[in-house]
Amino acid sequence: MERSNFRSLIFLCAAAFLTGIVSVLVKIYPDFLWFEMIGYSSVFSKILLTKIWVGSLTTLIFLLITLGNLYLVWRFSPSRFNPEILDAIPIGSGIDFDLRKLVYGVLCVFAVAYSLLSGYSASDRWEIFLRYFDVNSLTFNSATKLEIDPDNQSTIIIPINDFKAKGIQSGDVVKITNGTDEQTATIESIDSSTDVCRIALDRRIESIGKSDRAILYAPTRDPVFNNPISFYIFRLPFLRYICGNILGLLILMTLVTGIIYFFHGSLFSNRNQLEPPTKVKFHLFTLVGLALASYAWQHQFMMYDLLYLASNKNFKGGGGYADVHARLPVLRIMMVLSAISSLSFFISLFVKLGRYALIGLAFLLTIGFLGNMYPSFVQEFRVNPNAQDLETEYINYNIKATLHAYNLEDDVVSEQERPLESQLSYDQIYHSVNREVMQNIRLWDWRPLRRTYRQLQELRPQYDFIRVGVDRYRMGNGLKQVMLSARELNIDDMPGIATDWFKRTYVYTHGYGLVMSPVSETDSDGINDDGKPKMYIRDMNPINFESEWSDQFSTDFEPRIYYGEGGFYNNNLNEHYIIVHPGQSEDLEFDYPLDQQRYQKYTYQGVGGVELSSIWRQVIYALKFDNEIKFVLKGRIGPKSRVLYHRNIMNRVRKIAPFLHYDQDPYLVIHGDRLVWMLDAYTTTHLYPYASPMQHQIRSAIAERQGAGQARRLRTPAGETPWGNYIRNSVKVTVDAYDGVVNFYVMDDKEDPLALCYNQIFPDLLKPISEMPSDLQEHIRYPMTLFSIQAKAYLDYHMKDPTTFYAKEDQWQVGQEIYSRTARSPDTQPQLPSQFGIPTMPIQPVASSDTQEVAPYYVIVKVPGEEAAEFVLMLPFTPKDKPNLTAWMAARCDQEHYGQLLLYRFPKGKLASGPMQVESFIDQKGEISQQISLWNTQGSRVLRGNLLVIPISDALLYVEPIYIQSENEESAIPELRQVVVGYKEKVEWGQTLDLALRKLFNVSTNELARPTPVLGDISTKSENEASTFDDQFYLVEHANLVFQEAVEAQRLGDWSTYGEKLNQLEKTLKQLEKLSETSRVEEE
Repeated sequence: MERSNFRSLIFLCAAAFLTGIVSVLVKIYPDFLWFEMIGYSSVFSKILLTKIWVGSLTTLIFLLITLGNLYLVWRFSPSRFNPEILDAIPIGSGIDFDLRKLVYGVLCVFAVAYSLLSGYSASDRWEIFLRYFDVNSLTFNSATKLEIDPDNQSTIIIPINDFKAKGIQSGDVVKITNGTDEQTATIESIDSSTDVCRIALDRRIESIGKSDRAILYAPTRDPVFNNPISFYIFRLPFLRYICGNILGLLILMTLVTGIIYFFHGSLFSNRNQLEPPTKVKFHLFTLVGLALASYAWQHQFMMYDLLYLASNKNFKGGGGYADVHARLPVLRIMMVLSAISSLSFFISLFVKLGRYALIGLAFLLTIGFLGNMYPSFVQEFRVNPNAQDLETEYINYNIKATLHAYNLEDDVVSEQERPLESQLSYDQIYHSVNREVMQNIRLWDWRPLRRTYRQLQELRPQYDFIRVGVDRYRMGNGLKQVMLSARELNIDDMPGIATDWFKRTYVYTHGYGLVMSPVSETDSDGINDDGKPKMYIRDMNPINFESEWSDQFSTDFEPRIYYGEGGFYNNNLNEHYIIVHPGQSEDLEFDYPLDQQRYQKYTYQGVGGVELSSIWRQVIYALKFDNEIKFVLKGRIGPKSRVLYHRNIMNRVRKIAPFLHYDQDPYLVIHGDRLVWMLDAYTTTHLYPYASPMQHQIRSAIAERQGAGQARRLRTPAGETPWGNYIRNSVKVTVDAYDGVVNFYVMDDKEDPLALCYNQIFPDLLKPISEMPSDLQEHIRYPMTLFSIQAKAYLDYHMKDPTTFYAKEDQWQVGQEIYSRTARSPDTQPQLPSQFGIPTMPIQPVASSDTQEVAPYYVIVKVPGEEAAEFVLMLPFTPKDKPNLTAWMAARCDQEHYGQLLLYRFPKGKLASGPMQVESFIDQKGEISQQISLWNTQGSRVLRGNLLVIPISDALLYVEPIYIQSENEESAIPELRQVVVGYKEKVEWGQTLDLALRKLFNVSTNELARPTPVLGDISTKSENEASTFDDQFYLVEHANLVFQEAVEAQRLGDWSTYGEKLNQLEKTLKQLEKLSETSRVEEE
């Protein structure tokens, strides 16, 4: 090679190496600075170092093996390729250079590239390495109801089906609890010879006593191989990965080696018989023997795969009779034959049995082919005619595993049968015990409410309301359910903003404030009720608080939102960064609008972002952000400037903890003087034996919240289903909307081994929930996605008896409702908005009236048996393909009972109206259907909101709001026009909930019973003061009801009733005025 060419090659190699170093540095160094700024540098370092050592070690091992194998081929083969073979190939004739050196050079390059790619692939699997090497002594404990033997308190009794499915063994350390007391014991012996399982313990269970809630927590094993569940989740993925890589490498090397020896003419003799030289035979047979040994090992994992089959038509999750009694024996035979075949190749190295080894290999392949047919034969002719008898055992395995994997066991789900015997009346509904419930019935659906917020409260084109959240706040001694939405930044549609780097980076940096509304109130000035939502918090500069809420929050709280949901629904998640300048004298940022097209300027004063404290950092970030030269040019950027990125809260938390799955519904909380986002994080796996995968549940949950289009776009990674077949909501995450500070709190890692696993791997990541501020803990709620997944699983798996499950005689489905929405043309589709410069994605157009599943809804109800109302998440169930209500399920959200699931069944012989039946009653009500039709022909569109099923005592009340809006989608402001209420088979409507209830129960204002006062604290009042308070409260309530009746009569054109109600109102107001004067005189 000429000297100049050699220098050029050296220069190109050096340039490529330098480019690679710079690329790696630009990727890693900003991430290090970002993780250090946010306080999770230990997480970044642990993941990075694991990737480095896993990738480097894998690359080195593969490189040594592949290059070593090539070296042996080079040594054991002739110095040139066989010319006769080359001449037989069209491209091989006439070659006048050393083809052998070229081929080996190419193979060496291929070996290096293959090793590097294998190392890179292995580095992406860092988590399975950490789970294998860093996690110790983790156990999955399942819950089982038990009874204590009355004759021997050291013996407990559990159902035989639970014992068979959970693999409980002698020597297990178990925990027994009744919800208040708990006791630990060791199992001494087990008697499972009868229809129950009797377990003898090493001590008496005295502290538990007789209790319907006595629960046994015992280590769980799979029912086929009897391995602990932790083995499949923490050990198996690593072992499978190692085996798969070894087998793939050996097969590849065997094929390449055989081909090279073939072209050297080293495989066949002059008689065209397979007679390789001794060294070649030693080499090839060793590779084949090792490959067959790996193939035998691979069969062990193929056996374990039987625990995850989803092909059985009787249940989804785990193998059935044919798999365990036919496929499993075939796999065991194949494993033994593979091992024997491998051994025969090694023996043939020393004894002339090469022919027999090859015959054995052919026999192995034949048995493998025939073995794949045998299970199908058994399924068709043995199982299908006797499926109920033969599959019952495996259905039981599937039921118990699924209930544990989805956290639906007896310690979580409390089932009761409610007789629905109460006869509701107006007085009973508004009795003091139910008043808090009635004051919080949700009349505002988030869809029309978000549209109203956008029309009335965006105030400037750069703002948007992305999501409306549901929460509750405590007022006095009671709860108030509210809906709230952050006013976030959305600059995508601003003219010229896409090309104006200065405005995107320096000026438009943050959103401002929020809007909060009660779920059950409209805005009323005392004379008119225009159907728009009442807003407790609204506007900008200043932010206005409703009077009764002004003392609930700090009125000078920080309203600016630098971190939010913007861009969450996009495929392009690289949101635009911003640069802020704390301490700088000149304000640049748009803060809030003033009059005459002016705006207040602001300078960020927080601790978020990475300081651009040196020219080195500015250069690195210029390279990171698409070679943006403005980072290094003289201008606004100084040593105190900060660059804020990863401001989308979903991207932010995923960047810190990518091994968790995150709920798609973050919500905003007012925490002291800050706005804080709360998110739910899940630990999941697809490796729980015999548990049904949650693919269907995930798709349905996404469809409910984001539409069917998003659910259809859900992709399934090869070999697993979305999120797997095990889920726990063990982690709560908070993100400060101003500084971007992120905190991860673990709810109870002892109950979730996966959370404990991550706590062991990353000891600085998860904090105990006790460290979360108490006022934030009050806003923890049960996540809707998890509840949807659990509820949909329970539709089938409430049938815990395998025979009932097989017969499908009690299948449920989620109740259906009619939800009306305005159809949109493609060119006027609204968009799920973005923030921070990310493009948006259109909402899919929908029909004007859709029948859909009832989505879970948050409500405040009084749970039967409890004294106080509480915040729960509810969902009604109906029998499969039937409209009547069969049960409702609720997840409790308040701290004391958080995570408990309630299931209330209704008697099968007594009709409880389901949501679609109530929808039919509404459609059949002439007054309602005619008025809706009239509105729809007068330039307006009617929207029917979600139908809510509200339990009141031992009865059910149905509520559906009716909204009206103009046909012009761009300017439509939905108004709450009517409220439909139903009880049993009767429905009525009115302009307010109370008017509708009085019509439903035939109660006029004159017949209204004196309500029990519940507002205010009268416990310290004297008897006379309390009496005066009661009278005033009653008169105010009475005046309000009379006024509502007058408005309703005016709307219907009933002028006689209208005049009568005005007279009643005048009398009531005079009585109230007289009482107030009397009270004032007494005080003086």
